[in-house]
Amino acid sequence: MKKRFIFSKKLKTISFVLMLIGLITGILAYMADTHRFWTNILFNNYMFLLLALGAAFWMSLQYIAEAGWSAAFKRVPESISCYLGPAFIVMLALVLIGLKYVYPWAAPEKHIPDFAKYPEYKELLEIKAPYLNDNFFAIRTLIFFIVWFLTIGLLRKFSKKEDADKAGALKWFEKSRFFSKVYIFAFALTFIFAGFDYLMSLEPFWYSTLFSIKELISGFFHASALIILIVYFLYKKGYFPFMNSSHWHDFSKYLFMGSILFAYAWYFQYMLIWYGNIPEEGEHYFLRRFHFSETLFVLNVIINFFIPFIVLLPNKLAKNPKVLLTMAITILVGFVLDVYMSVFPPLVHTFKGVGEHIHPVFGLYEIGMLLGFIGLFMFVAFKSMAKRKHIIPIHHPYIEESLLHHNAH
Repeated sequence: MKKRFIFSKKLKTISFVLMLIGLITGILAYMADTHRFWTNILFNNYMFLLLALGAAFWMSLQYIAEAGWSAAFKRVPESISCYLGPAFIVMLALVLIGLKYVYPWAAPEKHIPDFAKYPEYKELLEIKAPYLNDNFFAIRTLIFFIVWFLTIGLLRKFSKKEDADKAGALKWFEKSRFFSKVYIFAFALTFIFAGFDYLMSLEPFWYSTLFSIKELISGFFHASALIILIVYFLYKKGYFPFMNSSHWHDFSKYLFMGSILFAYAWYFQYMLIWYGNIPEEGEHYFLRRFHFSETLFVLNVIINFFIPFIVLLPNKLAKNPKVLLTMAITILVGFVLDVYMSVFPPLVHTFKGVGEHIHPVFGLYEIGMLLGFIGLFMFVAFKSMAKRKHIIPIHHPYIEESLLHHNAH
């Protein structure tokens, strides 16, 4: 069994090439259309930020539940959560430079056609101004990241202490278990407002009490898919030779359960808003379904719910690593689509031209910048993983249970 993850030259080269592609297309996008550039910055950074937070959430659940089977894979969510650092830098740039290009409340005259002719819009924005303003938005962003850095940082610190202190490993495990509860509480509390800020305020006249809950579930669900994808990659490279069908089956449960939770939150938000028929709320779905793309609107639910639910329902398929890999990739594609449908519809008119019929925009800039962020994420996650002496936490109290894990079913 390989003890330490090696960040190979080939893998580094791939990540650097992807980052270079992202940098070049980002520069081209900025020169050609600044609005579109900042829209892509928000779109990509939000996705990987949510995956980092969701991975820490997944890891915290393992501690709280005292799950033994997953102990050997702890390095993966730990490494994913390291994207928090780059996410903060990118989000800070967005807050300080790109705010007016993305958020209508920050510069309504740029986003709302003939804004001066609609005094009711101005009045609504003035009512929300104590919350939706540049300075308070920046302060909240700072608070969010400080909380996330502190809580996730402590979990990583205790994990390192556990590796270094064989005699006191149980003590550091108990600390990790306690602060996992702190992180989950802090994450839930802060991300409720972060969801409001980063995505919901793209439509400042729309509101939903279920939106942030859906985003919390999405973070956990889609981070689970990313964890499986990376675990499969490492397994094929020979890092987890002990893996068997029981491990894969337990991983599959997170995708199966997550698809149900995602569909539950998505449907009830849609059903309650559509049934209520309140113009301020219904406009959110009316825009996406009838003025943007009904195909993508429906496809979002199919990819994130129906496909994983149907495929992973039989135990035989749920234990198959290749099937699980396919589902993980499918669900991550669904994640890109879900965030895309949140970010792009209310902003497309900004770079397509006021008065033009809006439709999905996913061209060179979107593809190139997405590849760039994938390269950045790969570099950060794998570099973090390579810094640990052991890819498997050898002093974890439940490591033996994880290595010998077997389910009777």
